[in-house]
Amino acid sequence: MSMSTSPSRRTLGSVAAFLLAAGLLAGCTISPGRSSEVDCPVEESELLLLAAQAVPSATLLPCVVAFPAGWWYGGSDVRRENARFWLTSDRAGFHAVEVSLTRSCRTIGALDMTASTREVGVEEFVRTYDLDPYMADRYFVFPGGCVTYRYRFAAGALTTLALEVDQAVTFGPRTALVELVEDDFGLTLCGAGAPPCVDGG
Repeated sequence: MSMSTSPSRRTLGSVAAFLLAAGLLAGCTISPGRSSEVDCPVEESELLLLAAQAVPSATLLPCVVAFPAGWWYGGSDVRRENARFWLTSDRAGFHAVEVSLTRSCRTIGALDMTASTREVGVEEFVRTYDLDPYMADRYFVFPGGCVTYRYRFAAGALTTLALEVDQAVTFGPRTALVELVEDDFGLTLCGAGAPPCVDGG
């Protein structure tokens, strides 16, 4: 059955076709200034397609449901085994929160918050370094990956601003991208939810 494809999906698809056919993951990809780069759903984001290739084992990908007032997308950096983007705030400062996707992370010594997490099938841990300026790392561990929020607020910023980030950032399934690439372009996004990558990813 044929499906109509929106302009955003066609744009993403053309990028997918190029990257996958070439077997390419850019050594470094910086994406400045467009909030749509990290918007949910994941299947409409070129950046998250790159993230899915950078960490092919990860079953989930971080994305932003909606930006709270005073927050905006700062940029991104995608490398093999590490995909990250950051958010800037008019109150918490530049690069106030960095969200990174990796295959794994070290949670030794962090407080286990899994019992209270809102993410199904995800273990959550928090490590706090300071309250003013607020500095903390929050880890979300799931099959094949880990997402880390690194809070580095400006001096005097309220710690409650972290709650706004918690409501804004969520996770989308990698399988959504796998299905899009397969259905629309007949290509395989190897890794979680698809045949394994030849390099072991």
